[in-house]
Amino acid sequence: MLTTEELEIFERDGIVKIPSAFSADEAAGMRDVLWRELSERHGMDRDDRTTWTVLRPTGLKTTKFDRRAHAILGPRVRSALDGLLGDWLEPKHQGQVLVTMPEGVPWAVPHRQWHTDAGFDQPLNAVKIWAFYDSVGPGGGGTPQVAGSHRVFEQFLTTTDERDFKAVRDQLLRSDPWFRNLTSEQRTADPMEPVDLDGIPVRVVELTGQAGDVYLTHPWILHSIAPNAADVPRMMRSRFIWKAQ
Repeated sequence: MLTTEELEIFERDGIVKIPSAFSADEAAGMRDVLWRELSERHGMDRDDRTTWTVLRPTGLKTTKFDRRAHAILGPRVRSALDGLLGDWLEPKHQGQVLVTMPEGVPWAVPHRQWHTDAGFDQPLNAVKIWAFYDSVGPGGGGTPQVAGSHRVFEQFLTTTDERDFKAVRDQLLRSDPWFRNLTSEQRTADPMEPVDLDGIPVRVVELTGQAGDVYLTHPWILHSIAPNAADVPRMMRSRFIWKAQ
């Protein structure tokens, strides 16, 4: 189960971190599988940066279905899911493999591609997992997310009959100066600075941490894609865990 403090963080931000949800050795085994497939599929050598020529390699099916990744759903994550969802559906694999190679560009909060991945069903029927294969520091390509955006959506849904999640998302992003600033190339304020939107604290946060850390996020959390300004690849897994019907 999440602690009382962790549950309060999840309810407020829609994002909670579970440090060391699986071991460093388990993470190293997962990285070995991933690097082997990157070598076979894309010709990438983990010790030769000149071969890291595919910015966001995809089609990593061997890694996706390798059973070592099931360690992501270890006891601490399972207990947290039990508390948030009750009965939930056991996944066949641990979801999307997310790799972003170093880009050699300055890091900045993105202004494009802010989105959610799920519809606006109530009550909570899913939790999204983000699992770190390796350390991801600030500016290292960790997924930027809008903490508190799930509560903004909940409030916004009381003002519209629209339920198509892309239409709701687009309406919300146009509805308030803070969101218009977030999606503007010419910003007048730093979206990582906390602000209050009608009683709801919001801010952009990066998902950063160590190998073996796991984040749980509410399915309505807005997120985007950030550049990797670090010297090492960003390696993560992400998937929804669905409540049993």
